[in-house]
Amino acid sequence: MNLQDLQDQLRAHIRARIGRGELSGVSLARAADFPQGHLSNFLNARRGLSLESMDRLLETLDIGVLDLVDTRDIQQRFVLPKAAQGVEKIALVSAENAALAHFAPHQILETRSFNKSFLRRLKPRSADDRRDWLRFVMIKLDLKGPPQFSFGTSTAVLLIDRHYSSLQPYRRLRPNVYAVTTAGRCVTGYLSIFDDYLVLRPRDPQQEVEMLRIEHGRSYSQYVVGRVCHVAVEV
Repeated sequence: MNLQDLQDQLRAHIRARIGRGELSGVSLARAADFPQGHLSNFLNARRGLSLESMDRLLETLDIGVLDLVDTRDIQQRFVLPKAAQGVEKIALVSAENAALAHFAPHQILETRSFNKSFLRRLKPRSADDRRDWLRFVMIKLDLKGPPQFSFGTSTAVLLIDRHYSSLQPYRRLRPNVYAVTTAGRCVTGYLSIFDDYLVLRPRDPQQEVEMLRIEHGRSYSQYVVGRVCHVAVEV
């Protein structure tokens, strides 16, 4: 990635934050001690920035250069030793970030290796278009909080196939376990639809069923992070 690419990524980052209402062009220019017209010309690609000006913007936005780099670009440039070429690094992220299409470097808590042959055997089945989503992700869940897996231990790490958002069973006569986002949380369990509700049943029959209302204009699949396809219990 060259300087021009970084500046394009910085423009996109600032525009996205302005679009989400996190800041305004006026407030950013003031905080970075930029003339308003100078920043406006940059955001509209009418001019570039010096390295000093870029550093000042990055510091004001409280981000680093790696936050502007797509994690796929980093992975493609990283050459694995021959012994590791049969594995794929999967990102572990917070449950709150699990439904993002891609992850900035600061959102990746750690990575863990999975055998590529295992990952390739997993069959996707999407109810929506997720071709641009990073397919696999991991989350760590506290087993003491409902509704989670009940193994009598403290935490479990779940591998989630985010290209599987369909409610069709992966294996015949065996219900899938899904990770689902609701109200800023990520919960897991067996999933079905009743009228305008998603019904989430935890694996532990002693725990309560959750009913998630499907908002008008949204489909059920927009609440589904993906199918849980591997569980590692940490004791």
